[in-house]
Amino acid sequence: MDDPFTSTRDPSRRADRYQKVAGEYYDLAKAATSPFLRSYYQRTAEEYRVRAQGELRLLEREGAYTAGRSER
Repeated sequence: MDDPFTSTRDPSRRADRYQKVAGEYYDLAKAATSPFLRSYYQRTAEEYRVRAQGELRLLEREGAYTAGRSER
């Protein structure tokens, strides 16, 4: 299976993609009739949301790093 995230090198694009996928899983959770599936989709959505936050933190750190280097 191809992973759509491995070819995405830009953290902002990867964060956007993770947020989009998280939204799709949240929608699936809302529509799920089974408590098991609802819980599964919610956990999966939360995992993607956390991944997106990690990518955004990476961007913040890289921005601080490059800003610090340019001040020298």
